[in-house]
Amino acid sequence: MKIFLLMLQFFTRIPINKAIDIKEGDFPKGIIYFPFIGLVVGSINALFFFLSSKLFEGIIPIILVLISNAFITGALHLDGFADTCDGIFSARKREKMLEIMRDSRIGTNGMLGLFFLLILKIAFLEAMPREIILVAIVLLPTIGRTAMAITLFGAKYAREGEGLGDLFIGKTNLMGTTMTVVIALMLCFGLFNLYGVISLLLVLLLGYIARHFFIKQLGGLTGDLLGAINEICEIVALPIILWIYHWGLLS
Repeated sequence: MKIFLLMLQFFTRIPINKAIDIKEGDFPKGIIYFPFIGLVVGSINALFFFLSSKLFEGIIPIILVLISNAFITGALHLDGFADTCDGIFSARKREKMLEIMRDSRIGTNGMLGLFFLLILKIAFLEAMPREIILVAIVLLPTIGRTAMAITLFGAKYAREGEGLGDLFIGKTNLMGTTMTVVIALMLCFGLFNLYGVISLLLVLLLGYIARHFFIKQLGGLTGDLLGAINEICEIVALPIILWIYHWGLLS
């Protein structure tokens, strides 16, 4: 429970008035709770959608869900995605890319990346059948956090010195990674039966491709890249869920 609360404090802005005695080694152990953190965030977002849809029609509840998600997470992963866009699309050498990503200011590539990301989320959620939209909203952060967790294993930190990403990157073990995937599979099955399981597995594959691309570009991972992987996996999960459901692949 201590490590779960630590992960909840680290990855969300949910107020938890509890002092936790922690060690640096507690952070890698926390990856098994990543799917649960996603489940908590997704459940709050789904509740927000359900309540706001009673008051508003059209895309307004969807936009409010995205606002809710940003507040709950402190826009942590969105910030990482924007920084990654600024660095990767700068077409500079590795060291300059990392320097750009560390800059707290957002550039044109970061702004455009966030704009297209949010527009796509709105479009795909609007296209989602109403009978599964609540499930999709819960699944997104659950799948995204799981993808982020598995990319940590066997990676190395791309920067010299310490950073938030260095608390996790390359410090997780195979047992913890395997347990994380098993937990996520059970959660996704409980939420959306085999549709959820297939969606998770496909997204994890794509997340690993993104991991390989980032490591090839920058020689390792950073906290910003982890945030970008989460957001990329969330956005690709939406059409996958939509297509699997529409095509009735399991019927």
